[in-house]
Amino acid sequence: MSMLTRVIAASAAACTLAAFTPAALAEELVLPNEVAASHWKTGYMNQFAELVGKRTGGEIDVKVFPSSQLYNDQDALAALGTGAVQMVWPVAVRIETIDPRLGAINLPFTLTDELMTDQCYAKGLTELMSSYIEPRNLKILGLLRAADLFFVFANREVRKLEDVKGAKVRVIGGRVFLDTIRSLGASPVSMPASEMSSALGQGAIDGVFTSAAGWAEMIGKTGKYAWYVPNFSLSTYAVVVDKTWFDALPQTQQEAITGSMDEIVAKQWKEVVVEDQQLIDKMTAQGLAFHTATPEEITRWEQVSEANKQTFAAAHPDVLPAMQAIAKRCGQ
Repeated sequence: MSMLTRVIAASAAACTLAAFTPAALAEELVLPNEVAASHWKTGYMNQFAELVGKRTGGEIDVKVFPSSQLYNDQDALAALGTGAVQMVWPVAVRIETIDPRLGAINLPFTLTDELMTDQCYAKGLTELMSSYIEPRNLKILGLLRAADLFFVFANREVRKLEDVKGAKVRVIGGRVFLDTIRSLGASPVSMPASEMSSALGQGAIDGVFTSAAGWAEMIGKTGKYAWYVPNFSLSTYAVVVDKTWFDALPQTQQEAITGSMDEIVAKQWKEVVVEDQQLIDKMTAQGLAFHTATPEEITRWEQVSEANKQTFAAAHPDVLPAMQAIAKRCGQ
């Protein structure tokens, strides 16, 4: 073999090896996100990406696209199964449109931090909710804490149930949330989050059903009065994955993804509680009001909300008993 032939052969071999480096062989997991790069949800996505990369030795490359760079969450959900997106973490009201039984986790006085920080209950609930959408080739790997929701008003200083009656209140959407607001004698208004502050300031709406982050980062001082009923509405993000894609992965890669998600979920539920309180403290330090319902008032809200649960139970009779069975099995 001539020297030239050897050089050509060596170059060809080097190119072949380069083509099969771990980076070239990496399976891509595209994870779009509609919130900003500075939002804590994006931070947890980046942590998830790092954990999966380490646990798979670079065999799975998680690519996070914040700020709707690729898709907003609703469009990303629709793109699951096309090969363009493998995972999305939408607020759970968005998955009610896939199967209305998932609305159970948005019912008032249903989820609590105590329940969801119990790994037995959280895992069981996730598996139950996932079972409803798996026939659609989707799978839920975890439920993250989105926010403990409360009301923010521009000109109503709410102290009791009657103070909410007649108010026009912005909600994120979803049938369960809309029905919940109606049960209080208020009128739900669905609009994008980007419009709620100006709508509140102009009087187009009276209040917003929102999170601590929504109050601090989007509404600001326009929302003078906050009203909080503990455990009334704890919203979640559902970690939804393309089931066909996930099931085709080697077992070790599946375990790397689920193990990473379990780790993120376990700490995220505890950390976000602290962050929410810091944001509320920030707003009250500016002279804005944050009122919490008394135990007696909470009981009144529970009684009103019971009708919502009964309506849901009549339409989907198997869901709430299944959730209660999980709680019993887990000692809750």
